[in-house]
Amino acid sequence: MRLFFYGTLTHQHDNPITRRVMPLLRCGQAGWVRGALHAVTVPGGCYPVLGPGRGWVRGWVYEAGPNFSAATLRLLDSYECYSPRNPARSDYLRRQVSVRLAEGGHCAAQAYIGNRPRHGGLKRIASGDFAAWVALCGGVPFA
Repeated sequence: MRLFFYGTLTHQHDNPITRRVMPLLRCGQAGWVRGALHAVTVPGGCYPVLGPGRGWVRGWVYEAGPNFSAATLRLLDSYECYSPRNPARSDYLRRQVSVRLAEGGHCAAQAYIGNRPRHGGLKRIASGDFAAWVALCGGVPFA
């Protein structure tokens, strides 16, 4: 299983989830997916939402290692407020995307895609790079 992470789940951010999940994944490979990236700011920090669009969103492709389990996937789904049994009520959907790899070629991976309508409170991340946007704006990634 491959996963495409573009926000607080990447190795670029230190939080309780990445500390639990990163050891279970093989090293990330940089890549891009088609779409638009927006930031949500909440009292605990900010996090990105990938949605439809014509731009490119930068992230990392990770491959599940031998100790990655169904429980690990449920943990990720819970973190992303995704319920496979009730997708209509989920904040995100886990869907397959086509990733253009930085080293050349493409691969398929699972990514969490926003499942709520866009609204005026979202800030567009024009670069498509959440980590660079956080560094530039001095934001604090939600954990």
